[in-house]
Parts: sequence; structure tokens; C-alpha cells
Amino acid sequence: MPLPIEIVGLKQPELRLVWDEGQETVWSVRDLRLRCGCAHCVDEGTGRPLLDPDRVPPVVTVDAMELVGGYGLRIQFSDGHGTGIFRFADLVDR
Repeated sequence: MPLPIEIVGLKQPELRLVWDEGQETVWSVRDLRLRCGCAHCVDEGTGRPLLDPDRVPPVVTVDAMELVGGYGLRIQFSDGHGTGIFRFADLVDR
């Protein structure tokens, strides 16, 4: 599994990840916010989305981020949400 060697995007509307295999991935922070799979955003039993995209501001930035184990990234978004974990395996490919 690729691992990030550089993560750039604090206070920015885009998040750039440089991977140890030389690949680079750039995500819109709002797109990541809309993809959050935590229990607040997706029904755990049915997989039905709970997040209304219209309630997410048009511009969302990263307020904070932290590594979770050796497999993911927790992002605190500017809209106050911060409970989701984004697996590196899901972030490497767009």
C-alpha cells in the first residue's frame, strides 16, 4: 500500500498528497468532506448517505489533520466536522 511522504493543504481548499511511490494526488477538500464515511455522514446499517451536500459550504478548508495508525488521515474541516478517517488506499487514486 502506498504511504504519503508529504501532505500539504492546511487552511487550503485543496489537499495534495505525495506518495512514496512517486505519485501525487490532489483532492478538493470539499469533495473529501462530501465523501466522509463516518457514522454522522453515512447510516451504518444501510449505507445511506446522511449528509446533505447543500449544507456543506461551497469552500471548505482543512483546519487540522493527523495520521491515524499507518493507514489513514483524520481531517478537521472548516465546517466543524472531524470524525471521519480517510484511508490512504482510498486517497491514492482519484
